[in-house]
Amino acid sequence: MKFSEVVTEAVPSRRAFIRLLGGGTVLAATGTLTGCSGQLPEAAVEPWRSPDRETDTRRFILAHALLAPNPHNRQPWIADLREAGRIHLTCDGERLLPETDPFGRQILIGCGAFLELAVIAAAQRSLSLKVELFPEGTPADQALPKGSRVATLVLGEPGSAPADPLFAQIVRRHSGKTAYAIDRALPEALVRSWGETATRFGLRSGVAAGAAAMDPIRRITREAYEIEATTARTWLESARLMRIGPGAIAANPDGISLNSPLVRALHTVGLFDPMEVPARGSKALERVMERWVPFETGSGFLWLASPDNTRRTQVASGRAYVRTHLLATAAGVDMHPLSQALQEFPEMRGPREALHQTLGLGSVGETLQMLSRVGFATELRGPSPRRNLESLLRT
Repeated sequence: MKFSEVVTEAVPSRRAFIRLLGGGTVLAATGTLTGCSGQLPEAAVEPWRSPDRETDTRRFILAHALLAPNPHNRQPWIADLREAGRIHLTCDGERLLPETDPFGRQILIGCGAFLELAVIAAAQRSLSLKVELFPEGTPADQALPKGSRVATLVLGEPGSAPADPLFAQIVRRHSGKTAYAIDRALPEALVRSWGETATRFGLRSGVAAGAAAMDPIRRITREAYEIEATTARTWLESARLMRIGPGAIAANPDGISLNSPLVRALHTVGLFDPMEVPARGSKALERVMERWVPFETGSGFLWLASPDNTRRTQVASGRAYVRTHLLATAAGVDMHPLSQALQEFPEMRGPREALHQTLGLGSVGETLQMLSRVGFATELRGPSPRRNLESLLRT
């Protein structure tokens, strides 16, 4: 899954930028950026601060659910509240990723994460939440789920569900996209809880730890990142979603937020053009690949696999994934999805098959749904932007 948390600021390194400053042009043209902060505009992260302020039960549920991880931070959710006691969740057909996610598998995993956070939030109000999947029919396996009604959520009676201990982690869950420590082991209890969570949703999980297990995965994921970067249509799909600078991020709090002073400076003087596709053997690709280096650090790789790849299984995978991340957050462990190699566009077939083989997923139909590096981030970052609640409601 190409979650928003996966995407990096694929621009020249700080070292390259310092070399550029020697010419004086960048320094002169970007003087107004001196001392600028890379902090995201408050409006873009306000949804993380305020979900508990909602007094209406369904709004309270949705204010937490919209914090779910999702591919490219597209937030592909429309919530219809026009029927009392129910929430109808539809996949927003304008927020799909037809190049990197041609069948909508990743989008439906994101919808599954949304549903699981909704269930957890409802339980905080002592309400059960019955999830009726695809009430108007299941979308075809190889068609984008554009406009599909993913689920109807039916609220139970007061007192119908106990509080979920993971509720408090919803607003704390962020992906750690920095370098991770390389010499810290994962808590054994956490690894067991990941396995139990996977089983609960009909999946299985594992952790690849140690150099012998991690090195092949590092090689495959690096190759996959390069393929996505050098394939014009997949790179451009991301480029069109890049929000560069606080103004663009505030105006469109979705997609790929690029807000560091370095990126903004380079963009201002025309040295970073997101619509320029990196070519193999070019300096531009070298700079892109420099950004991948920190993503090869960590204590291991967590994977989630399913016995089949049905639409219901994809939704279940999202529900399982977000719970594994909440469990990690509660244990002080960071998680960062690396899902390029899982994408289904034709050029990615080699890495996808190699990853399945490396992880021993050889059964007919068995599908790797999620891959994340896990460990302990050496530098903490804040949340990704979110659209406000009103933007996804139909009332």
